[in-house]
Amino acid sequence: MQHLSRYCRFFVGATGLLLCQAVMAACLCSHTPATLVDVLDGNTMALEIKGEQKIVHLAGIITPRLAPEPASKDNWCEAEGAKALQAKEYAGKLLSKASEITLAEQQTNEAGELSAVVYVDKLSLGQELLYKYLAVETGERASWCD
Repeated sequence: MQHLSRYCRFFVGATGLLLCQAVMAACLCSHTPATLVDVLDGNTMALEIKGEQKIVHLAGIITPRLAPEPASKDNWCEAEGAKALQAKEYAGKLLSKASEITLAEQQTNEAGELSAVVYVDKLSLGQELLYKYLAVETGERASWCD
């Protein structure tokens, strides 16, 4: 019964019956609604936010690259490109079928691009990509070509 105390306040009435009153906590977070314009890659999309089109990067995750970047010294291989295509298609599928897309924890860089946690029908898109092994967390070693 002790483990339930996190979710309920217990009262013992005159009859000796245990009554449970649910404790509800309001979310203090603010989520910004968005509309899908286009999926650019696994963790980058164009969204319409408050009537303005913005490029949004998923915060905290890295997906494979679709093609080698000329300025990058990181190795790229066809396996990374194939995995990148899977990530883009999966993100696109979730976003295009969503009844609700919202953003949280937004940060804007100098180029005006956003980094945000993107929710698709209340599920974190970044977490969904991680669950499918189509992304790694920022700071982790990506082994797409190993």
